[in-house]
Amino acid sequence: MILHLFHDRRSLADVAALKVAIEECFGAYGLKVQESGYLYVPLAGQKLNAAKLLKHLARTGDQKDALWLVDRELFYPEIGQVLGCSAKGVALLYAGLEPEVLAKEALHEVGHLMGLEHCQNYCVMHLSTNAKKAKEKPARLCMGCSDRLLSGQAGRGSEK
Repeated sequence: MILHLFHDRRSLADVAALKVAIEECFGAYGLKVQESGYLYVPLAGQKLNAAKLLKHLARTGDQKDALWLVDRELFYPEIGQVLGCSAKGVALLYAGLEPEVLAKEALHEVGHLMGLEHCQNYCVMHLSTNAKKAKEKPARLCMGCSDRLLSGQAGRGSEK
């Protein structure tokens, strides 16, 4: 799988470090990261409605398996603020997080793109409801999630 890594106008500085982190975690499962450049955010406001942005990206249809770094906070209707989210082969990630949390949440969203669900183990796929919890989890997969990817049991494109 080739993961397309896009950024908006203020998140370019994070791309190189995230590419390395993602390939270190998922390279053994056949993932390669392609820096795909700038992608315009078509929504206004201090916070971005993640559901609307994911729908927009799904409609464009030409970029599946994509992680999009955005420079504004994300919120999901009826949930509230989210660090990242994914649906239909596209993931969003708020680039305003501290570097350690940003890397872990990037790995988490890429895990969803590769078909992993949330995990209850000490794992990067453990659900983080805030930056503090994200910082506490490891930047790696547990054996169970790793085995699911290696055996092909992970269903591609899970949504979270």
